Amino acid sequence: MLYLCYSINDFSVMQAGISMLSFLENNPDYEPDEVFVLNFGIMPINKERLNSIAAHYGKRVTYLSAKHVTNEIKRTFPHLSSWRGTMAPNAKAFMDKIMPEYVERLLFIDADTLVTGSVSELNHLDMGGAALAAVPQCWESYLMRKGWLKLYSNSDMYFNSGVLLYDLNVWRNEDCNKMVIDMLRTKKQFYAPDQTLLNNAIPGRLQKQLPPKYNHNTHWQHPRQELKNLRIGNIHTEEEIQEAIHHPVIIHYTGGDHHARPWHRGCRSYRIPEYMYYQNLSPWKDLPLFPRQTSFRPGLSGKCLQIYFWMMSKQPYSALSDVTLTLCRKIEKVESRWHKMPAKMEEGIEG
Repeated sequence: MLYLCYSINDFSVMQAGISMLSFLENNPDYEPDEVFVLNFGIMPINKERLNSIAAHYGKRVTYLSAKHVTNEIKRTFPHLSSWRGTMAPNAKAFMDKIMPEYVERLLFIDADTLVTGSVSELNHLDMGGAALAAVPQCWESYLMRKGWLKLYSNSDMYFNSGVLLYDLNVWRNEDCNKMVIDMLRTKKQFYAPDQTLLNNAIPGRLQKQLPPKYNHNTHWQHPRQELKNLRIGNIHTEEEIQEAIHHPVIIHYTGGDHHARPWHRGCRSYRIPEYMYYQNLSPWKDLPLFPRQTSFRPGLSGKCLQIYFWMMSKQPYSALSDVTLTLCRKIEKVESRWHKMPAKMEEGIEG
């Protein structure tokens, strides 16, 4: 039996509530009578809103406390960073320690998603002995298959962790928790803590590739750019690509910038209408759009990245967009070193 789970704090409760509503609206055959929510600080009024959504479809929300797990991990491995101020995403790496024993197959999706189709295929999907199924990120997976990017897991796929399908029996039997802990013991820094950690910890033999319709996240780009990105490295078949674009099951509004997020002014996604439809069915139907984000990174690198995203969304791929992204990364490295200099100088003075 397939169970649904979110991991959120109060900041992302609106998006998670709208996502849950869309899931229940489009999956009337969802068998369990509960939806799991890992509670990282949800206010009572927002719990009531989530409860009302579930009750409308004859379900209930089961709130699980996961902080004791992530707090212990943070104490043991202080180098594991949070993501946008919360450890909620990191819970993905420790689901065997959080979920009840009776949960075997689990669909974990990020709050910034919509479920616009049936996930019944995932309920009966042959996992082939895998502990985890996910959609690859094409560019990173292409680089890995070329040998230009390497993971400690020696996998040839780098997946996006916004949608994860677990076989928790396999996860426990293969002791994937030990693999995660062993990776944390290396004291490596992970940019996207949950995603990069899982990609490096879980070997390829325990991963299964899902088609992109289960994590459609290129919807904010120019159509030609979107096709180019999805075709990179022949990670997906052409049929899978077209299905993801025209009939996605899960839309992922990923990204730190307003371009991909329909609850912000200035969103350029062609999937705005779907989001607004489900928001209008939700307790947040009268909530206005959030202000436009001018930059999700400070300094010159943030401005440079804005230009890059503008190019990606307004025009097809060009060499100039590649140059802009390369320049952005170089500026970011210089800025990072510059910001560290005062601390190093103070250490020298104190010494």
